[in-house]
Amino acid sequence: MTGPELETFSTEINGGASIGATLIFQFINLAKAMVEQQRPWMLLRNTDTTKSVATASTWQTAIDLSTVERFNRFYGETPIKLFDGTSGIQYFRQVPFDRRLEYRDTSGTFVYDEANKLLYLNGTVSFAGTLYIDHIKDSPEITNDDSSSWMFPSWVHPLLGFYAVAINKGGVDYDDINARMAPDNRAQANAIIKMLEGWDNEKQLQSQQNTDPYQEGDGDRPGAINL
Repeated sequence: MTGPELETFSTEINGGASIGATLIFQFINLAKAMVEQQRPWMLLRNTDTTKSVATASTWQTAIDLSTVERFNRFYGETPIKLFDGTSGIQYFRQVPFDRRLEYRDTSGTFVYDEANKLLYLNGTVSFAGTLYIDHIKDSPEITNDDSSSWMFPSWVHPLLGFYAVAINKGGVDYDDINARMAPDNRAQANAIIKMLEGWDNEKQLQSQQNTDPYQEGDGDRPGAINL
């Protein structure tokens, strides 16, 4: 559904009563955010490669992530990889920003200043290269423009209308929203959520089923009999 179509749908399930041109899209985008924050959906995973570092980089060298569009949060155990362009890869895991001084000499770690959107790599950078930053993105805001649409599958879009109308009735969290839906709307919304979770589970499994974390280099496997 486009933004205007979502507005029309919301009005229809609200018994034909319009909510208000500005308010309805605030509720729709709030509903969108609530769905997107539930889990690291495959559709929202992204890797940014616009940042690079030099060997002169230190624990005090700030890397500005404010230019990474719609950055929400890092994703994965080692969300940052430094790649030299050929075969060299250095992995970085996140540590608490308030323990920055303790980790300043620990290579392979990084801290993130959330307030200022600044990234700092700790320890020694092994080589110059490009940073591959795995993260979750927020989807674009939904507006009343005909070109505006949620990036999730179209069969999920009614969920935003159900949630938006329930929020308008006084819902402030998932339980409130569920309670304020008409029974048939609640059933439809829950069915959509379950289908979406199942669809996303399949996508996550598909991306993992042919990977072996110990395959590279044919190394020994922990807990196995290695001959």
